[in-house]
Amino acid sequence: MRVIGYTEDANIWAEIEGREMTVPDDPANRHRQMIAEWEAAGNTIPAFVPPPLPVPEEISDRQFFHALAKAGLITEAEALAAVKTGDMPEAINDFVNTLPEDDRFDARMLLEGATIFRRSHPLTAAFGALYGMEPSDIDDLWRDAASL
Repeated sequence: MRVIGYTEDANIWAEIEGREMTVPDDPANRHRQMIAEWEAAGNTIPAFVPPPLPVPEEISDRQFFHALAKAGLITEAEALAAVKTGDMPEAINDFVNTLPEDDRFDARMLLEGATIFRRSHPLTAAFGALYGMEPSDIDDLWRDAASL
């Protein structure tokens, strides 16, 4: 038997006799009784961990720069300037300068003129990689930005 953990609706997700199942948290249930014996042996049923929110495909320019500032990748003053005047933060300029020279103008036009930022855009992954971010870190940044 393998007990995976509680489900969102307080049942227990387990593998019993080779079958995955949800077991009601009811002491009269025979599978629940098996789990109770497993618990009596010193085991604990893992708590329910909600899945992460979906990653939004788009965030606004304000959300993007706000999230970068909250993450410490740019200053608050740089975030405000980017939203007010389109002045790019030093970190963004540094990033653009790492691109092949033929791509820099297009990148600047996109970054300085964008009103939305797409998670799927290739520059998003490249920017994250420059700062040591894994795809999951970028997803978290996008989720955080969407909440702002």
